[in-house]
Amino acid sequence: MNDQLEAFRQGDVRGTYPEEINEQFVEDFAHAFVGHFGLTGKIATGRDMRNSSESLQNALNETLASIGIDVVDIGLCPTELGYFASGMPEIDAAIVVTASHNPANYNGLKCVLKNGQAISHDNGLLELKQLMSGHYHHRAARGSLSRVDYHARYLEFLQRHFSPENLRGGQVALNGLNGTAATIAELVATDFELPVTWFRKSPGPIPEQGADPANPGLAEEMRGFMSGSNFSLGVAWDGDCDRCVCFDGSGELIPSYYLVGLLVDHFLTRKPGGAIVFDSKLCWNTLDMINRGGGKAVPSETGHAFMKQKMHQHGAVYGGELSSHHYFGDFFGCDSGMFAWLTVLKLLDEKGESIQTLIRERRDEIYCTPEITMSLSDVDAAFTLMLKAYGDKASDVDHFDGLSFVMPGDWRFSLRRSKTEPVVRINFEARKTGETLIEEGVKVLGLLEPFRADDVSWLANFRIQ
Repeated sequence: MNDQLEAFRQGDVRGTYPEEINEQFVEDFAHAFVGHFGLTGKIATGRDMRNSSESLQNALNETLASIGIDVVDIGLCPTELGYFASGMPEIDAAIVVTASHNPANYNGLKCVLKNGQAISHDNGLLELKQLMSGHYHHRAARGSLSRVDYHARYLEFLQRHFSPENLRGGQVALNGLNGTAATIAELVATDFELPVTWFRKSPGPIPEQGADPANPGLAEEMRGFMSGSNFSLGVAWDGDCDRCVCFDGSGELIPSYYLVGLLVDHFLTRKPGGAIVFDSKLCWNTLDMINRGGGKAVPSETGHAFMKQKMHQHGAVYGGELSSHHYFGDFFGCDSGMFAWLTVLKLLDEKGESIQTLIRERRDEIYCTPEITMSLSDVDAAFTLMLKAYGDKASDVDHFDGLSFVMPGDWRFSLRRSKTEPVVRINFEARKTGETLIEEGVKVLGLLEPFRADDVSWLANFRIQ
């Protein structure tokens, strides 16, 4: 059990199957979840396409029913379908068996309470971990188990927010990365009569390296698929469809940072003064767009649970992360790959321009580099070294959700520990100083070299995006 408890992360539960996540773990989690939150009504459960997911969901369903919960099994689905179910009057909570973009040997649980209220390490996950380690059990009369297809209801929900006549913009390449996206995106494309061409459509088996649409190899694969064809846009989702990545008509990846800026402008045009939630790994472009639109800037810790909490607390109209999670006030403050895709189509239809044209101004104003993921032998010592080397030189040092420095010459960098992997992520941005950014970034990476714990090149993809 102690090894299995390592699967508890700050924003969800995720680990290898069957070592960290298995049927017994799920049974114990169900007892703790129901007991801690005092749930007595209906809980919706779903699953992604992994080989282990159906068995884990069956264990979850059986345990919940055995302790008095009426279970609504929504089957194979994107995670957002669980969020949608949580907003229905009859549902009190939702649990989806998924490990998102992780490789096939991983699995996990994403949970929300009523109306998409997120559960994180700060408001429930830590207590659940403690209850599981104490073998907490809850007893009640047996509940029921029903299987309900929420896909059609979700399609009706999307129809209330998007009109097909406002989504015209040419042929779109869709990449499901063999995840769960197609289970709803195909219904949307058919109902809205959208011209789409699919790649990696079927649910499973996922790519060996995981279903991460921003993975350089998978992004290159998407570029090859789109090359030579007359596409206006490319869209790819991760394994459980809560991340949405866009490509221009030639198949070049659109950096999420600039897509977030476009969506900020889109929503503040409609709701001036609205709150916008964002992670601070890269932030200058986002802040510029919030200020331009008269919005309220709400920084958040990185991670879907923390972003959802901020969305709820501030009644935000939109939230965006560098990881390509997009959150919508009209969708219970939750992240949605479908809302992201359809909103981009709507934006392009309104503007009448290509996505690469729309972001060109901001790319010329704010430069950034691709995020670098690094394994370090001593993270604390590395952070201490950064403070020693740059703390006195910086015009601003911020310890919020990691460590960031604003440097003379209008450039900035941030470091943060991942909440889901044993790595550190570093990002660089600058105002109108692309060459300086690369020069200074190389110096930062050189200082971190003594802490390197892997042989992955940090400079292989270090460039201006």
